[in-house]
Amino acid sequence: MHKSILEKVEEYVEQILRERTPVQNYYHNLYHTLDVVKSSIEIGIGEKLSPDEMEMVQIAAWFHDIGYIEKPEGHEEVSAMYAGNFLNEENYPEERIAKVVGCILATKVPQKPKTKLERVVCDSDLNHLGREKFSVRNNYFRKEQEYYRNRKLNETEWLTSTIDFMTRHHFHSGFAINSFSKIKKKNIKDLQLQLDLILNQSK
Repeated sequence: MHKSILEKVEEYVEQILRERTPVQNYYHNLYHTLDVVKSSIEIGIGEKLSPDEMEMVQIAAWFHDIGYIEKPEGHEEVSAMYAGNFLNEENYPEERIAKVVGCILATKVPQKPKTKLERVVCDSDLNHLGREKFSVRNNYFRKEQEYYRNRKLNETEWLTSTIDFMTRHHFHSGFAINSFSKIKKKNIKDLQLQLDLILNQSK
């Protein structure tokens, strides 16, 4: 039985992330990648993607953060390189490789997706902003950021930067806008309440 390209990608990326993810990557690890793949399927179905399109967004979701095994800055380009090399080896069609690479590079913040597939992958990558699990994921992200910045972030600083990021961010696909915007607004409101409380206490 021949393995499908998706099965091969899953096997390859999962093994690399298990073996090579730095321990300090509390957020950018296999769990995050699995979550993004799952969301890419959910949003892809919501956006009525064709089977071929679904395959490409899932491949992009698998590879999108593999570059974090090497470095946080510019990891998108590293991830795109890993995807391109692997898919070339597998004789994946060139025009599809280009679309997968485009999806990975589009996840660079601030996100500027140009195609339907890029919008799906970008929204999958930051789906947690509009989920109930947001605060748990955000705490892991903070822990990782503190490691890479080599310093603790105080509450005011962290809350302010997170609110700023979330306010400037917007979902791109119709499905994500409809499904995640309401909870995202609530998540921002919760952060703002925490910040107001701290600011009032310090008066």
